[in-house]
Amino acid sequence: MDKIPKNEVIRKIIHISFSIIPLSYLWYFNEKATMLYILAILIFFAFVIEILRTYLNRFSNLFNYFFGFMLRTNEANGNLTGATWLLIGCIFTIIFYDMPIAVSAMLLLLIGDSIAAITGKIYPIFKIGKKTLFGSFCGFFSSFIFIMNFNHTLSPTVIFFGSIVGMLVELVPTKINDNLTIPIFSGFVMTLLDTTI
Repeated sequence: MDKIPKNEVIRKIIHISFSIIPLSYLWYFNEKATMLYILAILIFFAFVIEILRTYLNRFSNLFNYFFGFMLRTNEANGNLTGATWLLIGCIFTIIFYDMPIAVSAMLLLLIGDSIAAITGKIYPIFKIGKKTLFGSFCGFFSSFIFIMNFNHTLSPTVIFFGSIVGMLVELVPTKINDNLTIPIFSGFVMTLLDTTI
């Protein structure tokens, strides 16, 4: 059993806390337009922060003082942070898919990806690059169970295969940030299955 770096634990806690976005969509802001408006505002502020931390030294120093320990190397070198990519992934998921599928795809990203990363680092069993099959299985199982508790529309089969695809996307290394690819691909598969099952 390996120890998880503190910065990764905090990153994943923040990642999971973003579940407020799909759950708010499900419970409070049932209109797609309302959620898109809220996310557009959040993305605007996220990009303002990204620009300021890149081009304004005083802001960069302040940002790094509070959040620098959490940044990965590519983020510290000027790439978008995971939080900004997460918001982008959420807004595109809501644009592309109906609410039940969008909510499920976002929860799959927020819960499944986090659990996969944490368990994969604690128990690095069957490693594939920097990821592990064990972590992906735990991410699949936890996200499937979690989504089933909040879903009252989609069939278990649709969620089951959507969760598998989401965790496969998480497992396979690509240059595109998985905060974007996981919900988009899993949502696409769930949409296809929901129209045929």
